[in-house]
Amino acid sequence: MRAVTFQAPGEVRVGTVSDPVLREPTDAIVRVTLSAVCGSDLHIYNGRFPRVPPGAILGHEFLGRVEEVGSDVTRVSPGMRVVASFFSWCGTCAACLAGQMSQCQHLETFGFGQLAGAQAERVRVPRADTTLVPVPDALADEAAVMAGDILSTAFFAAERAGIRPGDTVAVVGAGPVGLLAIQCAALYSPVAILALDRVDERLRLAASFGARPVPADADATAAVRSYTAGKGASAVIEAVGSRESLNLAIALAAPFGTVSAAGVFAERDLPVDMARLFNRDLTLRSGLGNVPAVIGRVMALTVAGRLQPQRIVSHRMPLDEAEEAYRRFDRREALKILLMP
Repeated sequence: MRAVTFQAPGEVRVGTVSDPVLREPTDAIVRVTLSAVCGSDLHIYNGRFPRVPPGAILGHEFLGRVEEVGSDVTRVSPGMRVVASFFSWCGTCAACLAGQMSQCQHLETFGFGQLAGAQAERVRVPRADTTLVPVPDALADEAAVMAGDILSTAFFAAERAGIRPGDTVAVVGAGPVGLLAIQCAALYSPVAILALDRVDERLRLAASFGARPVPADADATAAVRSYTAGKGASAVIEAVGSRESLNLAIALAAPFGTVSAAGVFAERDLPVDMARLFNRDLTLRSGLGNVPAVIGRVMALTVAGRLQPQRIVSHRMPLDEAEEAYRRFDRREALKILLMP
């Protein structure tokens, strides 16, 4: 089959690899009909995850049809249209039973060297009964493909921020996660959402989603404080994954506010402004998006039209053009790229 593989920092390759096969009776094989390039994939592309080996098949956002199932699979069957969380989870360990599936004792992530990724024609899905979720007929492919990671992650980040009606929310980073976080934050009826970014086009798109654009320059903190009469934002969603963006998010937060970090951080040592966190009684929350806990709600809100993730799609490209897709994404010439096998 055809697949996208990581070769070295700055280099991916589309080539022929072996077809996946059932290894366990709880496995399924899914024929991929749509996959996406995610910011986390770009971290691999740029060498920020050195544990991903050359030759690893990339991709963790995908939609497809079940093609084959193991003998112990009972909840999905061949022909079903399904989406998967970006990780496989067991459903029986202590963490899963507590609803903390993102901390599953048997968690494996697609496309990061643990499991073969889904920027391919087919993908093996372990623990298919828990990992795969049937897609409602009313949900379009381009919206459904994002429920398995980026949209659910944005929803989880907004939920984790503790937004209350009447709050002012700041979103640091108006890339794909940040733009979806704006949509998700709006569900909680804030008085305003401020979107910070350095790319003018992304700020314009954030404005079209109902956010107030704020250039992420040296005057950003002052601009947010001016808008909030000196108080700051009650809830801040960080959607980049860098030291600079995290400390900006902390600087924007009002006393007793919450900073919800949704960006992917690859660094183990990341200095933060602990003095400001302490002195302003702030709460900092971070972690993997607990996708299985929210994916049902996310899909229902999308069917109802209250979330519109398809609005961030900028490019639709054949799988064989994935090398160019990564180059465009890396140059910030694309917002969200969908790949079609």
